[in-house]
Amino acid sequence: MKILADENIPYAEALFSNLGEVKLLPGRSMTASDLTDIDVLLTRSVTKVNASLLDGNAVKFVGTCTIGTDHIDKQYLQRHHIGFSSAPGCNALGVVQYDICALAHLDKLDSSLRYAVVGCGNVGRRVYQYLVSLGLDCIGVDPHLSKNEIPNLQPFEKIFDCDVICLHTPLVLDGDFPTESLIGERELQRLKPDVTLLNAGRGECIDNPALLEHLKTHPEVNAVLDVWKSEPRMNPELFDYVKIGTPHIAGYSFEGRVNGSTMIFEALAAHLGRSNDWISSVLNTLRQDIFGKRVELQADSVKDLVLHTYDIQADHEKLKAVLQALPESFDQLRKSYFKRREFGHYICTNDAISSSVLRALGFKE
Repeated sequence: MKILADENIPYAEALFSNLGEVKLLPGRSMTASDLTDIDVLLTRSVTKVNASLLDGNAVKFVGTCTIGTDHIDKQYLQRHHIGFSSAPGCNALGVVQYDICALAHLDKLDSSLRYAVVGCGNVGRRVYQYLVSLGLDCIGVDPHLSKNEIPNLQPFEKIFDCDVICLHTPLVLDGDFPTESLIGERELQRLKPDVTLLNAGRGECIDNPALLEHLKTHPEVNAVLDVWKSEPRMNPELFDYVKIGTPHIAGYSFEGRVNGSTMIFEALAAHLGRSNDWISSVLNTLRQDIFGKRVELQADSVKDLVLHTYDIQADHEKLKAVLQALPESFDQLRKSYFKRREFGHYICTNDAISSSVLRALGFKE
């Protein structure tokens, strides 16, 4: 069996060579000609998987090592009886870490503030739960959910009462609840003057040109963008006005990236009829080799503790330094991203931070 994988899928060769012959290529430049004689296609969000890529080829299974699937034409796959799996929730805790660190860096972890999480799927729900666990006043906004799932579920209009808004929405272009330009010029005008607006969902969910004009006249707004319209061809001028700008790496924790690979490996192996015991054996061997021992941290405050795990300002500076080399530099930063470990990799025994807070954040005690 021949497997074609995006070269940036962690441990793609080490894992999937247990199932077949693996070939690695850049995901953004994959074409139909690359799929000749390929049985399995493994992608990330940068590859559009549709008729133009798959027509005329014999691909029997597609896996995307990402939570999002808006780059996949799932109806095409169904019509052609092509197996499919994604990795929902694989990088949720990495995005939680990103959000918490961004808010800590901006001094916005404050019980006097009100928070909103817009889009409470696998990722947004985790962000909502973490903020609530920290004792913060947080609402969830998602028309597809109920209060049984998000206790403080509120209509979209309530975001205008909030001091901090975290967007974790997929890109939806049609239907009853489209998300393209969900935050546009009209919505921006209604936000609080000093709002913190964080987008780690999809770049098109905020109208980027409207946001740029708004930030020019509202410098007190704290804009945090990990995703951008038309990335990797993001607008460098918009970067100049955001407080934190990063190259779509919110979910790029080491654990999150490995989870994406292992979840698709499990799905493909099961699709091929491999036993649960065999799958577990392969995955346990990999995890023992790569995760290593936990690291002890000392800190006198929650802010210092979380920023010890991840210096988000450093990612901002790295993108700032290569803006003139876009769009290639955007992908290169993602390809060469460092091994960022999640909160759960660290142990904190400092009495200055309560056990309840450490547990809420996922640190080991």
